[in-house]
Amino acid sequence: MAELSGKTALVTGASRGIGAAIARRLGAAGAHVAVNYAGSKDAAETLVAEIIADGGQAFAIQADVGIMAGITSMLAACDMAFGGTPNLDILVNNAGVGGEGDTGSLRKCDEELFDRMIAVNQKAPHFITQLCLDRLRDGGRIVNIGSLGGRSALPPFAAYAATKRALQSLTMSTAVVVGPRGITCNLVAPGAVDTEFNKTLSEKPGWAEATSKLTPMKRLGVPEDIAGAVMMLCRDEAHWVTGQIVEASGGLFL
Repeated sequence: MAELSGKTALVTGASRGIGAAIARRLGAAGAHVAVNYAGSKDAAETLVAEIIADGGQAFAIQADVGIMAGITSMLAACDMAFGGTPNLDILVNNAGVGGEGDTGSLRKCDEELFDRMIAVNQKAPHFITQLCLDRLRDGGRIVNIGSLGGRSALPPFAAYAATKRALQSLTMSTAVVVGPRGITCNLVAPGAVDTEFNKTLSEKPGWAEATSKLTPMKRLGVPEDIAGAVMMLCRDEAHWVTGQIVEASGGLFL
């Protein structure tokens, strides 16, 4: 029997990149996966079809988690698919917004982009987690997807990094709240990962090579590397690990 057989999971921002890799990994382990997406319908439906073709269970939910109406509609869809409350075993707050180039820097970030980052990267995990407290079954797992930028100076991405620092604090507070029920809450902080999210950086001449040299494992990460770290925290063996920042970065910035 697959190790997550009979469990349910919600992954936000799961149509592409790291989120898709996490959803795929959870589905392969036997979980029934809700694949949330904002605008990439085709990608989300393709991912769901892949998970089902491999013998798993999954369904797609369109919702903008940056607004409360989107959050509540997403959770209502999960309630219908998963059954009565409590109905959720694994919550992965992965959805995130960055800026193109240095548009999120201290000098250039405008109010509209700043507010959108706060809404998706900080407000969404707070309220999704809040509304899932009664939906989560005892012994469940909450995994927030942060960033190495949450502990490092990243001037071109100052606004984004600040939201990920805030997510670290939310992770610790959540761990205290849910701990008595045997629920863990941890944050996985990716380093430099080769995804569309980092497309602007990866297109800069020499960036990938230079970053790989700074990484002890001498390569950029791939989405599956982050999915592996999330899977590690979702296993039964990780029941005593909570409130932690797990850097899945290949050792970048050590």
